Amino acid sequence: MKKTRRFVALLLAVVLALAFFTACGAAQPTIGEQYEKWFVEQLNSKRPEDKPVQKVDVKRSEMMAALAKIDKDGKFTAGDGRDHEANGCGFGESWYWMILSDPIALNVSGESTVEAVKLTLENLTQYGPAYFVDKKQLSRIDEYDIVTHVMDDKIYVAVYLHLEEAKS
Repeated sequence: MKKTRRFVALLLAVVLALAFFTACGAAQPTIGEQYEKWFVEQLNSKRPEDKPVQKVDVKRSEMMAALAKIDKDGKFTAGDGRDHEANGCGFGESWYWMILSDPIALNVSGESTVEAVKLTLENLTQYGPAYFVDKKQLSRIDEYDIVTHVMDDKIYVAVYLHLEEAKS
């Protein structure tokens, strides 16, 4: 009987040791993380190699607050979902952020209601930097931030972009 108990105790110790040293599978990146990685790759492909785009958090709290205002139907007030500052008619330094939504929402202001895009694996690459900025201006984007908000298994995104002053 003592030999059986010792054997079972030894067997249990070996199983626990193996479980301890067995690596867990790497966590799968979320859709938001995949989107950000792809988005940054797109930005950096338009920038000089020695000047990659930098992540900043200058408008993060405002973007998070706006994303939290999206209702259960995926709609939000246009004025709550964007902010911008443009100097020199777009040729100077400028920045803006917006909730990923129908392009018409960029031109809507005030109390108009617009629908936020639900980010999925299927539409992930439809909303790259060229969705936000004229392709000719992509190389000017030197800072960005991306914030996601999950509600009812739907992922909503807000993007901040800073454009450095255009070279004359």
